[in-house]
Amino acid sequence: MKHARTIAMATTLLADGRAGAVVDMVEPLLESVSPPAASTGQILLRGLLARVDVTHRDRPERVFDLLPDADEVTELCTCVRAEVALWRGWAHARRADTTDEAARALRHLDDGQELFTSICNPVGRSWALLGRARAYSALEEYGLMRRVLDDATTLLDRLQDTQANRWFHELSTTALRLSGQYKEAAAHADTLRSIAADWADRRIQGHAAAHTAALRHDRGDSPAAVLEAAETALHQLSPARPATRAALCRALRARVGALCRQGRWGDATSTLQEATASTLDVAAAPSFLRLQQARVALDRGEAEAALSILDETFERRLPTLPTVRRATLAFLYCRAFAAAERPDDAQQWLQRTLRTARETGHRGLEQDALRVREGLDDPAPAPAPSSAPSDPAAAVDGFVAESREMQAVADTLRRIQPSHSPVLITGERGAGKRLVARAVHATSRRADGPLKRISCAPTQTEEPLDAKLFGDGGSAAGAVHAAQGGTLLIEDVEALPARLQSSLLRLLSAEGLSSEDAGAPDVRIVASTTADLGARVEEGRFASGLWDRLGAISLHVPPLRERRPDIPLLARHFLNELRPPGSSLVSITEPALEALLRYNWPGNVRQLRNEIERALVHVRSEPAPTVDLDTLHNAIVEGAQQNRSPQPPQDAPDAILDPDQTLSDVLARTEKAVIERVLRACDGQVTASADVLGLTRQGLYKKMKRLDIDASSFQSSTEAAPTP
Repeated sequence: MKHARTIAMATTLLADGRAGAVVDMVEPLLESVSPPAASTGQILLRGLLARVDVTHRDRPERVFDLLPDADEVTELCTCVRAEVALWRGWAHARRADTTDEAARALRHLDDGQELFTSICNPVGRSWALLGRARAYSALEEYGLMRRVLDDATTLLDRLQDTQANRWFHELSTTALRLSGQYKEAAAHADTLRSIAADWADRRIQGHAAAHTAALRHDRGDSPAAVLEAAETALHQLSPARPATRAALCRALRARVGALCRQGRWGDATSTLQEATASTLDVAAAPSFLRLQQARVALDRGEAEAALSILDETFERRLPTLPTVRRATLAFLYCRAFAAAERPDDAQQWLQRTLRTARETGHRGLEQDALRVREGLDDPAPAPAPSSAPSDPAAAVDGFVAESREMQAVADTLRRIQPSHSPVLITGERGAGKRLVARAVHATSRRADGPLKRISCAPTQTEEPLDAKLFGDGGSAAGAVHAAQGGTLLIEDVEALPARLQSSLLRLLSAEGLSSEDAGAPDVRIVASTTADLGARVEEGRFASGLWDRLGAISLHVPPLRERRPDIPLLARHFLNELRPPGSSLVSITEPALEALLRYNWPGNVRQLRNEIERALVHVRSEPAPTVDLDTLHNAIVEGAQQNRSPQPPQDAPDAILDPDQTLSDVLARTEKAVIERVLRACDGQVTASADVLGLTRQGLYKKMKRLDIDASSFQSSTEAAPTP
């Protein structure tokens, strides 16, 4: 590979924080590239500069000029595709002024992490995890942010990458401060300050000072100490750099809060006026500054003025802007209504503050809200933290995770428990998407709220879909409002008409449903689909923004034929669930159970349930109710017998299809067996396997993803392959 030595040397220099030397080394070597024919070396050189621009020079926009789109490098090697996905994802995360931008970042970063895992690259994986933490911060998913950073800790401990450590400490400071772990957050801020001093980097010193100011403000240190750190941060941060807006916002918020505690209202107002004029020239800045103006008004005892500012800017909605935290806005409304002696409104916003703070993991604000509640006259009981079990099997009857595939689904459900973002569930019909959606709700902070369901399938036409979703504009409320405080499951979301896709996207962006709305409903959306939404976006049949927003958190439910260990437990569950009340327990013989295990279940779990229900009708009560082979449907018994028999020669007439299979099933099974055999022979190396199969690396990777093949499971190295 051309420039291989330069790339290796530059990577080492970057790990040591010497970004300037890398720029001087790499920029003279750049050539214009045409992505399909671009050399690996040229794209990787551009990836190095993209890393400098997005993580060191705060210039995320330049990444999109340096690197081609992911679709333009699909035929290049895995390392190139991984670098493109990683740094384009980071660029989206750094400029995340909207939730759509942050969701788009997560899509790229998830792809990059998967690619780096396939080639056993721990450095790339660590940067992908850090990028995801940055995107989760923009989405106010602080619980998920902390978990991703925990995953990154193990990798970073083994790597010598000072630049990655810089970002780890910066992100950890935010995550721990918002969770109320001030001592741990301060330790990370001190380490960040040491790194900045070693690099003599004034801007990073400003970031560390801004973190310190925010910490001192949140834990109630003296106003003088808060002002000292805030003034240092504002002096060191360049107001001309929009990408430093998060640090500027922290420092401004701390300075304004400290001035208010000293009763210096005029100075606090002047600070915000100066910031409005010049300091925060970014899209989300006006909302942030108006939020601070409302805080000043509240601290001065001007409740009506604070309400006027909040209503004028936010219209009693919780916008999804990274500089305006939803729980903070709800808390200010609660304070304003309490000060205006409107206890009913104050209670309503208190409940919303607590729910939002718990969903996002903003524990410090949760404690502040509980203190405000104590001051309300005749306060209603505060909602207790959800005691929903984190184990889906305990939360939802019938959730079975005996197989490795469903254990992975259960593990993902546990990981996303402290979250509020939409969830997209994919899988074949009958695979159990509705059950997984119930588990998402039952293990979430909204478990005590309602779970409503609506299908977008065109066959369900008893009333217009828009009325079913959003109401008829009169007395009949739609499913969105009926799920207030809970979860709404939208099934077959791929069939949602274009105009309703726009309405749903506005709802997810907290813009409300119409100009007459009093406020956006407090509801979490879970969507399910059997379609490839990415392909539908490319065809213009599904809104790309809605796909990005729904896919911030995604779950795939594997078909039953790929998780056969679950079949015995599911069968026994259905035997017990479907038998008549008060009747005797029904047993199942080993031959019948073996037939169920060997059958391929094209209708998945739904078909298994229907078969058990049908079999129970034919069970004889004497001498004991038992399901045997003669009770099962003939197609199931015959299909199971053929799957057990040795495969006939390929030219035999009866080798074409099993009774329960389509041609696609047979071809996929054969294709998967061949690819796995070659991967095993090539020790799990994707490049070598692609050469043997006559495929490009990208072509083989796509097939492996479609067939759920993990290359690392075929590697025979003594060191365990890293897990994502």
